[in-house]
Amino acid sequence: MQKNLSLKDSNIFIKLIFFIFSFYPITFLIGNLAINLASILIFIFLALGLITKKIEINFKDKILFLLIFLFICLLVNLYFSQNFNFSLPRVIKFLIIIGFVFAFRAILNNLNNQEINRLFKTWFFIFLVVLGDLIFEIMFGFNILGQKSIIPGRLTSFTGNEMVIGHFFFAFCLFVLSFIYKNYNQVFIKTFVPLLFVIISFLIGERSNFIKTFIIISLFVFFIYDINIKYKISFILISILFFTLFINLNPYYKTRYFNQIKVIFKDDGLNKYLRESKYGAHYKVAKEIFKNYPVFGVGIKNFRIESYNEKYKGILNSDDFKSPYNNWTGGTVHPHQIHYELLSETGLFGYLTFFLVIILSIYYSFRSFLLNKNLYQFSAILFVCISFLPFIPTGSFFSTYSAGLFWINYSIMVGYIGNEIKF
Repeated sequence: MQKNLSLKDSNIFIKLIFFIFSFYPITFLIGNLAINLASILIFIFLALGLITKKIEINFKDKILFLLIFLFICLLVNLYFSQNFNFSLPRVIKFLIIIGFVFAFRAILNNLNNQEINRLFKTWFFIFLVVLGDLIFEIMFGFNILGQKSIIPGRLTSFTGNEMVIGHFFFAFCLFVLSFIYKNYNQVFIKTFVPLLFVIISFLIGERSNFIKTFIIISLFVFFIYDINIKYKISFILISILFFTLFINLNPYYKTRYFNQIKVIFKDDGLNKYLRESKYGAHYKVAKEIFKNYPVFGVGIKNFRIESYNEKYKGILNSDDFKSPYNNWTGGTVHPHQIHYELLSETGLFGYLTFFLVIILSIYYSFRSFLLNKNLYQFSAILFVCISFLPFIPTGSFFSTYSAGLFWINYSIMVGYIGNEIKF
């Protein structure tokens, strides 16, 4: 699939796109402005490359068809949006996402494996800096820049008060693990690093991102590591044992990882937990919005408006819910769960369209992985799949930060699909 080219022989647009992709993880540590700027620059350089014919795209590409189909469906949803101006920027931004996906594909088509390895090597060193900063914060209570978490039991690293470093960790840990697995043959390193990553993710204190990180690392070790099955099972059991002991010894983590969610393990525990939490109130309001607008939803980014409508206040104190937040309208910027967000904002039309595109993308990507055994592609497949776990709280899928992390993984997932995969 990759041509026998080196970076020094490639054209200026490929070099620029490669450079931005190499340092793209840093933008998530800086903020949304940096993420958007990097994405726009990648789109511009891709467009200039296409105009000058320095970059070629196969316009019969199956993934291109899927993404254009999704874009058209988003335009249909835009027409039915309750607030057109709120939805328009996110729909237009999807064009940049399409360019982003195919810019990464252009890199793979124009550079050799050694050059691509340089990209992941850069990500490896960026991740090591973040990892070192997190360890520093665990030891001293603040990171190397002096930033300190405002919530006990949580780590913030370079993301400051945003406290989203757990999502960053979840999004990039498998790429780093793949790089280590491919480039370091020492058994101790290969076995110690996954356990270290799981422990650090746990200590970050973001429960949902820890659960997802633990799952993808466990799956990666189980399916990729060429070691005895007993050692793979031991890895999972040792991790669980460590977490159990640590939770019982540390009051902050015991509160976050046990006391606040222990009701789930009782009879009708999940429903009771949801009824007594703000997440449950968000989900309940999202379901009511979906019932009122089942086909097209209220429009992307419109939950933040519709959820504050007084008509949703009464449902939080209904006989089947009785939320402690009954004096609160349930309003918030998003439902904090991707399935509820898609259903309430895009309706069944958008929800089914989106998952049709994602499922087909995963299907083609997995078929490709079975042929080329590319670990980076497998890592991205795991991230994309686990991102859609139900019930577990998530950030807004349409936010700059969450969307950026998702689409970089999606780009790598579909980027390695070669011509050998047919419809």
